[in-house]
Amino acid sequence: MSKSRRLSIIAAVSLTIYILILSLGSSEIKYPLPSYNKADIFNYIVTESEKLNLPSFSAEDVTFINAKANNSIGRYVESRQFDERQLDELQQKVPIYTIEVETGERLYEINPSNGRITRASGISLPFNEKNSIDNFIQTYFGSGYTLQTQKASEGEIFTDWHMKYVYTASTSLDNISKVVEIYTSENKIIEFQQYGAAAGFPLQEVEDSTGLMIISIFMLLFLVTLLIIVTVQLIKRLIKKQIEAFVAPFLLSLVAGFGWFFLTSAMGGSITGFGAIEPAFMTYLTLATLLIRWKKSAKSHEIKILEWKDAIFQGLLLTIIFFALTSLFFYITGFFGSWISPVLNHGLLINVNPWILPIFTLFIGLSAAVTEEAVFRRYMIPFFDRFGVITSVLLTSFLWGILHLAYDVHPWYLRVIEFMIIGGPFFYFVYKKFGFKTAAFCHYFNNSLITAFFLFSVNINVAIVALFLSVSPLLFLLYRTK
Repeated sequence: MSKSRRLSIIAAVSLTIYILILSLGSSEIKYPLPSYNKADIFNYIVTESEKLNLPSFSAEDVTFINAKANNSIGRYVESRQFDERQLDELQQKVPIYTIEVETGERLYEINPSNGRITRASGISLPFNEKNSIDNFIQTYFGSGYTLQTQKASEGEIFTDWHMKYVYTASTSLDNISKVVEIYTSENKIIEFQQYGAAAGFPLQEVEDSTGLMIISIFMLLFLVTLLIIVTVQLIKRLIKKQIEAFVAPFLLSLVAGFGWFFLTSAMGGSITGFGAIEPAFMTYLTLATLLIRWKKSAKSHEIKILEWKDAIFQGLLLTIIFFALTSLFFYITGFFGSWISPVLNHGLLINVNPWILPIFTLFIGLSAAVTEEAVFRRYMIPFFDRFGVITSVLLTSFLWGILHLAYDVHPWYLRVIEFMIIGGPFFYFVYKKFGFKTAAFCHYFNNSLITAFFLFSVNINVAIVALFLSVSPLLFLLYRTK
């Protein structure tokens, strides 16, 4: 029995499992899609910053804009399975999510339901005594707040505040309270934040997580080390004239690089100055690792075409299998309190024109597939395989997983677990069994189809175009050789 035939049978079973999981229902609560745009957010910032005597900024100053859900409220809402009416009532009491707008100097968060600033950092509001903090809270956030705790930083590392004040106020909803945190330094408020808190669901402050901080430092060291090793290895091969091909790796890297810059811009990031570092870094790593590992093929044109066809078809079948595995993973972890932000794509929706979204769908598949498969499979697997299969699977899975920590999930390391248990081992197997091209197409179809399916909840016409672009590689199957 051929590989494709066996895969077709397994994919059919997996599709059945996937549909069964979907039919069982998800505990995920859908938040309303944005009814505002980026210009509205900037207008809110201008209006509210004037009220508070805070420095404002223009669209040109922004380096990042994205949606951020309150994980305490979000987990509470899912546990109680709120309907649309209950969710709307809750949104009138506390912000269920905010729009985060960042420049190089400061960060503001806006509650899109009322246009109020819920968080500001990198600011400097002078005060003379504690009562002025009380007045600030009462004037902007309303009455009913009482001071619950105050503490000194005690010289903690990575903190620039000296005192932290926490105020709370009750709401008309059971188990839901409002919280305001004030951070001061030298008689100045340098940061404040207002949010909702649900009893029994403590807010996961990812920024303050020691574990995340350690992993983030490790990730930075890993990327710097990877950059150095790849660069040295590339230079050695160039000097020894051991680069076997240039055109194909260059073209693939060019496509992936364009995609990384496009995706960064579409997600609200800057592609100038420091904002260009990340997409440029991803582009360079793609080119360098492909040049190092690329092997010149002596196969005939007809054989190469058949291999591409197999890679596309098998990649799609493997994607269906992967859908079933990841859906099962999140279904099971849901029983243990895992949570995925319902506004992961809201930042995208307010940043780009709806008809640009199909292009985003294409490049979220292409760029991630080419770069991540080149780095984590084609380059790293041969390196780590020298230490044994288990070591290779664990290390490539973990390193791949920590690069996805930016996802708004609970617990914050959920994606790392997913990559260690499901994603990493699965793509290791695909790469070793079917090769680089099949792994890349599997990765491509997974990313692009997930995005295309999401767009059906936004605009069906846009979603149809996105879906067509996602499956467009299948058109290559119609190509006939002589």
